[in-house]
Amino acid sequence: MVWGNVSQHNRTELVVIAGNLNTVRYREDILLPHVVPFLQAHPEMTLQHDNATSHTARSVHDFLQDRNVSVLPWPAKSPDLNPIEHVWDLLDRRVRARAIPPRNVRELADALVEEWGNISQQEQANLVQSMRRRCTAVLNTAGGYTRY
Repeated sequence: MVWGNVSQHNRTELVVIAGNLNTVRYREDILLPHVVPFLQAHPEMTLQHDNATSHTARSVHDFLQDRNVSVLPWPAKSPDLNPIEHVWDLLDRRVRARAIPPRNVRELADALVEEWGNISQQEQANLVQSMRRRCTAVLNTAGGYTRY
């Protein structure tokens, strides 16, 4: 499992965790060491995560609330609005385009971390800035299909 955070001007390191993510692992391996310090360093930012069970659990909600982390409410089944989904697609395409593809999980993790570091500030800013267009497109289709 990989986790990363992008904003218009900043991003976290890419975190690679073996195995599946559950509520406890999300809180202890992602939120506590990565999200909370990042957001404390950038108090003007709001956390946007999807509606995965590990993200929406009451214990996670309480954990974030106790640390004054602002969370953007997120509609169900809306990956087209989420800039990070496009970052994952970009990483996938870049790793697949490598002359020598990863042969195992460790090499895949290393390739993902390397390509994460190669995402330009402009690419990142463009994806974040596109959120307004994405939201408008969803509203214009009354929640239907969009090009995103």
